[in-house]
Amino acid sequence: MSWERIHFSSSENRIFSFFVVFGAFEEDISISASKYNFSEIPDNTDIQKYHDGAAPEYRDSFRSGYLWEEICDKNPKLAEEIRNAPSCMVISTDTGDQDTLDYLRNLVGLTTYFLDNGGVCVYEPQRFKWWTPAEWTENIFIHKKPKIFEHTTILVSEQENGNHWYHTRGLRLFARPEISVHDVTDELAGNVHEMINRFIEFQALGGIIENGQSIKMKGLPISMWCEHKGDEDDPDFNNKHVEIHWQ
Repeated sequence: MSWERIHFSSSENRIFSFFVVFGAFEEDISISASKYNFSEIPDNTDIQKYHDGAAPEYRDSFRSGYLWEEICDKNPKLAEEIRNAPSCMVISTDTGDQDTLDYLRNLVGLTTYFLDNGGVCVYEPQRFKWWTPAEWTENIFIHKKPKIFEHTTILVSEQENGNHWYHTRGLRLFARPEISVHDVTDELAGNVHEMINRFIEFQALGGIIENGQSIKMKGLPISMWCEHKGDEDDPDFNNKHVEIHWQ
């Protein structure tokens, strides 16, 4: 069954996916199409195995930094399994915009295959997420439909003035820009969160936010509008983004 993008309009942005499966893996790949809801490896997808004999420093780079320290604190048992994993499979895709999410369905199936055949964890750095096998299976794989909000996240950062900056991660997987809203007050936080979720779903299903587009949503000021900004080298997003202004 195809994963449709009901709002699709073609964009010049590119789909970029990056999944890392830690574990011990056989050399041969024999994936069941029916079991893993898999039809083909998406265009421009690279699958590489890294271990002690093949760029171990690259594999070990995933086991460092803030996200690694966070998983060590929150789930030391999983961190120990990742630390002891002799290798990792890196599945990355860099391709043009697509009118369906079938590429994602195939990537989920491929990732799950490696998880079922020697894997101990899935790392999704674009989303800032380490998945245990049970979490990945229960939240991503078994539903047989795209779990858009599981591949994206809304981060909240406190600003010096006491308000908050709401910003997303993960939308590059869908060839769409991230969402950013500064100066969110506590009073409007719930409505802003809902607005961002609407934009996440709209974009993941193929929609395009127009530059200068105004926002009309109950509970938010009628003066709000959207501005396209940034690029993939922006360290805050590793992606382009849409900055939503209050006026």
